[in-house]
Amino acid sequence: MLKKLLCVTAIIALCYTLSGCAVYNAAVDERNIGEQYSDTVITATVIKKLVRSDEVNALDISVNTYNRKVYVIGEVDSLAQRNVVTSIGRNVEGVTSVVPYLLLKNDQDFCGTTDNLAMSAQLSKDLIADKDVWSTNVSIDVVQCNIVLTGIVTSNKEKQKILEHARAVPKVRSVTSYIQVQ
Repeated sequence: MLKKLLCVTAIIALCYTLSGCAVYNAAVDERNIGEQYSDTVITATVIKKLVRSDEVNALDISVNTYNRKVYVIGEVDSLAQRNVVTSIGRNVEGVTSVVPYLLLKNDQDFCGTTDNLAMSAQLSKDLIADKDVWSTNVSIDVVQCNIVLTGIVTSNKEKQKILEHARAVPKVRSVTSYIQVQ
């Protein structure tokens, strides 16, 4: 049942991405339309394979793709699961590399889902408010109070502003940036 719900959610997200919102995203994205399409197909394929896998919980993993490089971000129960997630990404046609940011789950950690969501919302709000940043070009993931940023921006100055905002979020433990300047 959960896997069906996740599949429906992934399909809806893909349709949303490919609909009217895609026109705006395509206009502000630094990649050309062909690259954006290829990255979207790769992301959808990785998500589909994660959902179909009995070895991992796809709900714990976020997938972002930029220039055919796949970023898998989230939590896993074991190093074996980390290897499975990475392998799934590598075995998708068109993928040039996989960058895993996968932390082992820690039930003793004081930072929980509510904290992660609040941190993500705070950073999103701050980036939207900053007129020098194209906030839609950056994906924000928060795992165990660690902020992970992916995306493509136009300049090092914009990247630095994004990093400043991320580091200023209350309770943040670390900021990892996979933001590319193009």
